[in-house]
Amino acid sequence: MSNLYFSTLLFCFILFSCGQTLVSNQTHDSVKAINLSDTNLNKSLLIDTSKIAILPIDTANVWLFKDAVALQLTNHDLQRIDTLLTECINANNNKQNTTKRVFEYINLKNYKRQYVPFIDSKGEKKVYINCFCVSDSPDEFDYWKTSLVEVDDGGSCFFHLTVNLTSGQYGQLFINGYG
Repeated sequence: MSNLYFSTLLFCFILFSCGQTLVSNQTHDSVKAINLSDTNLNKSLLIDTSKIAILPIDTANVWLFKDAVALQLTNHDLQRIDTLLTECINANNNKQNTTKRVFEYINLKNYKRQYVPFIDSKGEKKVYINCFCVSDSPDEFDYWKTSLVEVDDGGSCFFHLTVNLTSGQYGQLFINGYG
């Protein structure tokens, strides 16, 4: 009898907890700030962790994260990030002149991504996106899931931008130069 009671209770718990998000009905005025060191918060996100890492704000990086507060992403946010990133990359690729010796065509399937979600001083939800080419060497950038990959040069193998989830817009795409 106790097994039936426990099974029923467990079933009800699972049934009523499915589909619940950690942060819901957020507006830019009431966005919930979180501590990204709590790994349980990111477990429900549907991301390919072999290609995407969500990193905490680097408070030492004042040019980008001045007065920023950490933000917990939802699966809806991840979909919007992917949409905005794809729009930005498509706009870049459509401008490429393939007759040039060097052109900056980007195929997102060949990149790893780092997302740094934050709330800016205006209360807007933003995500800094840093991308770099997948390397043949497994040890190259082995720290990418914990720290931003930043290099000089490298051309279109390295690029970054910021997307604004509040306004639904993407910022300027910055592609590294060639050394």
